Amino acid sequence: METTYNDNTMDVQRQVQALICLKAFDTLCSRAQRPCRIVPLKGIDLMRFLYADTLDRELKDIDLLVLPADHAQDFIQILLADGYRAEFPHALDKAVLDNKKKVSMLAPSERMPNVDVHLALVTKRFFSDTINGFNRDALSRVQPVNEVVSVLDNVDRWLFLAAHLAFHFLEGDKWYRDLALLLERMDGQEITTLLDRTKQYHLERVVGAVCMRMQSNYPDVAKRINSTQLLADQSGKRFIRYMGFIAAHPSRVGHGVRPARYYWEFVFISEPKQQRRAFLSLLLPSIATIQNLYRCRAISAVLMYVPHLLMNMLGVLLFYAQYFIRSSVHDR
Repeated sequence: METTYNDNTMDVQRQVQALICLKAFDTLCSRAQRPCRIVPLKGIDLMRFLYADTLDRELKDIDLLVLPADHAQDFIQILLADGYRAEFPHALDKAVLDNKKKVSMLAPSERMPNVDVHLALVTKRFFSDTINGFNRDALSRVQPVNEVVSVLDNVDRWLFLAAHLAFHFLEGDKWYRDLALLLERMDGQEITTLLDRTKQYHLERVVGAVCMRMQSNYPDVAKRINSTQLLADQSGKRFIRYMGFIAAHPSRVGHGVRPARYYWEFVFISEPKQQRRAFLSLLLPSIATIQNLYRCRAISAVLMYVPHLLMNMLGVLLFYAQYFIRSSVHDR
């Protein structure tokens, strides 16, 4: 496939970086031993299969998932042999790795991309009870590209990226462009499947929020999903009003709206049962979870357990006070 280069200097630099990442990804895949399978995620996946003819997307590192998960250690050893190192020393501890399902490996040279190795499709911890069913089923639907590489199907790819965008506070123009291009290429049957899976896995709020934001830059494409039918209940309407408040006060994010950044994922949990589970996981985190949050060793995590619990309880109270106050006020 012929690659088109742009004259703009920044575009050329971006394309060169993309080529470096693609070359590194192909090299890693060639060294993976069967039955290990590699699933590219996010940027590297999109660059390989969506932007391969233009390379006009920012790409600085590589995210890949190793299947089956128990072969991840073998793959990590390949990276270690190449001079990569874990971002944090404790990240390769089995308990931490099993809990986080991901490890960030730093490249030995600035000319090489960092690599995030995933043991599973990961999401925000409070939302995990809602989305774990989707994550598990999506991996059962991966489609082989060759003997080593497999990819998510188009619908699962879109939903995974939408959830990623939602849990990053709906910020990042490149993600909206990705989702718009993917949605534009879907046929009618795939759109129907997308709506069905949205309801099946209780992702109505994720899809509804992303589509609401897409309407400003990609209105024609966003219309392909009728987001109003996904948020028809009273709780959904409250969610829309809160979204409107956040969108109307971008300068206050990080200040008056700061609690929303830390507990933003809570508003995407639609079922009361799952909300209770999320709250329990907040109150009773594992030591491995504390290690992941504060990048510390087990002994430090034990000492920080109670202060962390008290801080989270205060944060949740402030967040829900803000959420119910702002989401209960009707637009005038």
